[in-house]
Amino acid sequence: MDSHKLINIIVMAAVFALVFSLWCICVFLWVVQYLRRLQTVQKRLGIGAKEQTNESKVLQLWSNTQRETSKEPTKPSLLERMELLRDKAGWQASMVTIITRLVWVTVLSVAITYIISRSVLLAIGVFAVIIFIFWTYLQRSISKHTVLFERQLADALGIAARALRAGHPLVGTFQLIAQEIGDPIGSIFARICQEQTLGLDLKDSIRKIAETTYNTELKLFATAVAIQFQSGGNLADLMDRLATVIRARMRLNRRVRVITAQTQFSKKILVALPILFFFVLNIINPNYMQPLYNTTIGNFLLLTVAVSILFGMWVMNRISAVRF
Repeated sequence: MDSHKLINIIVMAAVFALVFSLWCICVFLWVVQYLRRLQTVQKRLGIGAKEQTNESKVLQLWSNTQRETSKEPTKPSLLERMELLRDKAGWQASMVTIITRLVWVTVLSVAITYIISRSVLLAIGVFAVIIFIFWTYLQRSISKHTVLFERQLADALGIAARALRAGHPLVGTFQLIAQEIGDPIGSIFARICQEQTLGLDLKDSIRKIAETTYNTELKLFATAVAIQFQSGGNLADLMDRLATVIRARMRLNRRVRVITAQTQFSKKILVALPILFFFVLNIINPNYMQPLYNTTIGNFLLLTVAVSILFGMWVMNRISAVRF
């Protein structure tokens, strides 16, 4: 009996070592690919060259200036990161309220499942399913809110260009955007106008809003307006060019989603099939599945399957990620 347990422990350790080794190899290959890509970008920019061109010198000077003028970023707390996710999803309720509701729903569902089935593993499965559904809904809400934000921002820049050509001041243009366009863009420009009315500099207000919203297009808008304030120029043409760039990025993002749709669908099928068959076999023939619950090797196999599914999801996400 002792030799049997020893063999089981050796087998589990060997399987764990094999899975861990494969994971380390994948991470090593990803790091090597990232370093090669970084080296290629640095070579194109001329950062690693001994003799720098004028363009690379200007780029390095701008980078050094940005590093000197920018403050050292502080690492956000867990609550701040959760609030950032809520803001990206466009939810009105606070993240504390959302998490409280999620905890209550999870506790009640797990308790009811355990009372009915008397199975700890099934209760853990219900807990994992609820967390997975919540995370999927959160990601989908973030995607929809981002698309709506970009579309409204492009429309707002078009309105700003036409209003500036008609002779409106920049603050009046922002007020017009706040009146004509709804949330989330309308409330952002209304906040900019309100802060400017209270005495805050318009450039600082735009930069502050861009930093708090964590949107790439809005940061691009804030940077372009700040440079325009310093160097001068035609703001109407700037708004038109920014709107054109944002619409081009939106078209490119739609093409990327179409290209990666097959990979995402395959990921969902491959993840759902083993989970579905697991529950079906538990319903059809519970005795056949008992060794997975009553033996040490069975428990280890269940854990290995869960880790393998999560690792497969991570690999499929890395495959479907398009960098441009």
